[in-house]
Amino acid sequence: MKVLVTAQAFAVSGQNARSLLEAKQCQLIQSRSWGPLSREQLIEQALDCDAIIAATDPYDAETFESLPKLKLVARCGVGIDSVHLEDATRSGILVSNVPGAMTDAVADYCMGLILSLARQIHLGYECMQAGGWMEMPGVELRGKTLGLVGLGQIGQEVAERSRGFGLTVVAHDPHLPKSLWAARFPWVESLELSELLERSHFVSLHAPNIPQTQNMMNASTLARMRRDAYLINTSRGALVDEEALIRALHDGTIAGAAIDVYRNEPLPKEHPLRMAPRLLLTPHNAFNSKEAAIRMSFGCSEPLLDLLNGYIPRHVCNPEVIGSPQFRWPIPLSPKETGHENQSR
Repeated sequence: MKVLVTAQAFAVSGQNARSLLEAKQCQLIQSRSWGPLSREQLIEQALDCDAIIAATDPYDAETFESLPKLKLVARCGVGIDSVHLEDATRSGILVSNVPGAMTDAVADYCMGLILSLARQIHLGYECMQAGGWMEMPGVELRGKTLGLVGLGQIGQEVAERSRGFGLTVVAHDPHLPKSLWAARFPWVESLELSELLERSHFVSLHAPNIPQTQNMMNASTLARMRRDAYLINTSRGALVDEEALIRALHDGTIAGAAIDVYRNEPLPKEHPLRMAPRLLLTPHNAFNSKEAAIRMSFGCSEPLLDLLNGYIPRHVCNPEVIGSPQFRWPIPLSPKETGHENQSR
């Protein structure tokens, strides 16, 4: 197999995963620049490739039609926003991701952003770098309320970490079964989004990017937040109306925000977010711990290894393509045998 690598995390931290693939006679080709690539850059480099270890490059019908040899897009991460699953299925291409690999990394980072906002740590750093010296009073976390919009794996880990800081945790997640919520998180109050926004001193987004959540933080919902509240987004840029957030920060509608994800990445140099007041910006780095990068590297190599071993791959996002007339993998696949695991961990 010929495999294009556009994900920088795999190139930097995937030496052991690379060795496993090369032992199976895979030829790994490193992209000339790291993703997300443009469609033109992607197609040019992947023309002869069977698989791509993918960053958030654009994968849709146009891409798939231009890459007739492509059989697998292995996302080096959990999000598949950049992949049009229906187009992939119609084209007979498998799409996989790596669920859970970044959970601890993002949860840790989220708590770091909350602490920095509360105690103005980032402003203290900027002050000292500029040769200054000044007092910057912050707020303590104990007794404050943290509102989690989404209580999936990452939201759950943020909730667990928050207990140690004495935060009261409330959450909104219409998709989490009430029985599971009551059994695992009896200390996290379930609220409608409007009430969560009105009560929370910190609002942290952990929802998926789906049509129902796009622009969920807009002028109307931001106006429901407390004036002394902070917004944190380590989830997906599409969840926040960036223009509305900029207005809310200028107007003092909310106290501040910390954002790690954006609608367009990399964030353009002249983007208005860069000039907004009381806004802590980081370059989509919440996922990027050394441990998470290693887990992601193994995780996106596993579907390739499964295919080469004749097994139905794990963590496939469109399993209905397997065995369909369009399926591009030429060899029949069987379910994993009991106890079968790739020796990658």
